[in-house]
Amino acid sequence: MTPADAAAETLCIMPVGADAAEAACTVTRQSITHCCVLDHANDAAILSAWLANKTHENLAAWMAAPGAAAWGAYRGETMVGFALRAQATLALCYVVPDALHRGVGRALLQNIEAHAREAGLATLDLESTRTAEPFYLSLIHISEPTRRRGISYA
Repeated sequence: MTPADAAAETLCIMPVGADAAEAACTVTRQSITHCCVLDHANDAAILSAWLANKTHENLAAWMAAPGAAAWGAYRGETMVGFALRAQATLALCYVVPDALHRGVGRALLQNIEAHAREAGLATLDLESTRTAEPFYLSLIHISEPTRRRGISYA
């Protein structure tokens, strides 16, 4: 492996602003389309409805909203994961298909949790897809009642 290859494989998580919305939109749409088949079952109507508001204009607005914080996961110059916290909610957390099961989602979630704590949040709510639920459950210990309300930092 050359130094350039190693640099391209190194994962970098960084805060991103609305200027990264186009890349974030690409990540989000690819992930929903290719990784969330359990949820949309390749049903064109369901997929179309899910993707309808996932435009770079909407992502830019969501990223710039008061109380929002966004992160991009990069391998080299390419965004391979994206997460958005809106107030006390994990609003989006998506990874491109080629980066699944390589620690990208875990790294994004760790950054989100750390930032939420720094912002004084005691809990972070999320609504998971069926596809992502095992991922979240593998990273955090939550009880069944808490599972329906949000993630608690105990």
